[in-house]
Amino acid sequence: MTSTPDPSEGAASPEGAPVEHRIPEPEAGEGELPESAAPESFVDAPLEHATHEQAEAPAAQPQPQPEPTTPTLEELELALAALDEVAPKGAVGEVHDALAEGGAHGQAQVVAIRHVSTLGGYPDWLWTVLLSRGLEGGPTVLEVALLPGETSLLAPAWVPWSERLADYLAAKDAEESDADDEDDEDLDSDLEADLDDDFDDDFDVEDAVADDDEDDDADWDDEAESDAEPDDSRA
Repeated sequence: MTSTPDPSEGAASPEGAPVEHRIPEPEAGEGELPESAAPESFVDAPLEHATHEQAEAPAAQPQPQPEPTTPTLEELELALAALDEVAPKGAVGEVHDALAEGGAHGQAQVVAIRHVSTLGGYPDWLWTVLLSRGLEGGPTVLEVALLPGETSLLAPAWVPWSERLADYLAAKDAEESDADDEDDEDLDSDLEADLDDDFDDDFDVEDAVADDDEDDDADWDDEAESDAEPDDSRA
């Protein structure tokens, strides 16, 4: 495309006058891309491929849930022996329950025998022993752990501060009254002990008994002497 030069461009400008340069405007249709060269929008692109892959994805299989079971005597003894190696003495209580998982398609089962925990600071916790079942050679210990129960990790019910303060004051008053009662009992016992000591000091039972014996002996001697003296009236 050619443009027609402006006649004023070729004319000489007077000396010192600024020279103006004009940029020709594009003609209609110039600088535009043809419709065939315009890029396609990614938003309008079909999603047939992604939809097809989602349709072919298999559905998630539900996980099997443990079922209650009755452990054998051998399994119970094996679980207790495993707990004796890790749990403190006296921290294992009675059997809480037993759960079995697996066993499908000829696979071995996993049996969880749970004992009540009597360990201080761990209320509602359970000593759990995992055993294998269905393998050659009998059951074997897989894992031993102390696990929380259903209510062991729950926070206690919220109590308003006014009620907690009232309970604290009541407990404090009860302790003070108990201390006063103990002091009164100690004072009474001390007074009784002092009175007994004073009585013992003022009146000695053994001395009184000895004095009575001496008086009896003196009286008996006097009577004997009076009997031994002759009767002058008979002479």
